[in-house]
Amino acid sequence: MKTEKVQGALNRLLEMFKTGDFPKAVAKTTIEVRAGYGKPSDKWSLGNRLIMLAAGTQDARGFNQWREVKRCVKKGAKAIYILGPCTRKKIVKVTDPETGEEKEEEKVVVTGFKAIPVFRYEDTEGEPLPEVSYDPPELPPLYDVAKKFGVSVKCLPFKGRAYGYFRPGEIGLHSHDANVFFHELAHAVHNTMKPLKGGQHADQEIVAETVACVLCELYGFQGYIWHGWEYIKHYSSREPQKALKAVMGVLTDVEEVLRRILAVEGEVAAA
Repeated sequence: MKTEKVQGALNRLLEMFKTGDFPKAVAKTTIEVRAGYGKPSDKWSLGNRLIMLAAGTQDARGFNQWREVKRCVKKGAKAIYILGPCTRKKIVKVTDPETGEEKEEEKVVVTGFKAIPVFRYEDTEGEPLPEVSYDPPELPPLYDVAKKFGVSVKCLPFKGRAYGYFRPGEIGLHSHDANVFFHELAHAVHNTMKPLKGGQHADQEIVAETVACVLCELYGFQGYIWHGWEYIKHYSSREPQKALKAVMGVLTDVEEVLRRILAVEGEVAAA
């Protein structure tokens, strides 16, 4: 019976892709930082955040920034270095678009970059940082399935880039929207079939998003299907027929990912 429902949901989805007739789209949401719980790195550039993550931490701050939260850098700890802009004020001439009048205006310009030392949380000691949970008030369907595949799930504030991510053993969500979780779960299960390539590759993204759309149809989250189709077109072709062809080209993997997810869901329900 479950197999028939999944096949029916997949067929309805493919029909939507063919006709372009989708349920009304809902607005996508992101997880925002709660007041008083932000980290300095939340405002860093992507490059600086990658430097921080490569150093094995999710929180790095300057010496005085750690003192502000009553933590001290351990003796002998080595700093990691991020890049900060060097700026100066410059008077430039601009033309008023409405009047055509030329006038002088003060502008801040970047003249270069300097290395700024910061220290990992793991290299500090003192009072614990305040904890905050970003978990959703209600868990989406299949949440326990991820655990069965040995994947932990955590919710984090949105950093202005991806809505979520998967890396072996971990799913990170920057949105409570069910389709985001379904997409990352699909990556996790697809990875059990064949190791995924690092980064975002078109075939992997199309598999994950098609699976997410089928699960949205199956569990009553149809408002995200239009977003899913736009995502698929981004990774294939803006031309609907070519995008549909790309979906059909990975349909074997899509069906196998769905089969594995729902087989484990059956095990969880029976336990």
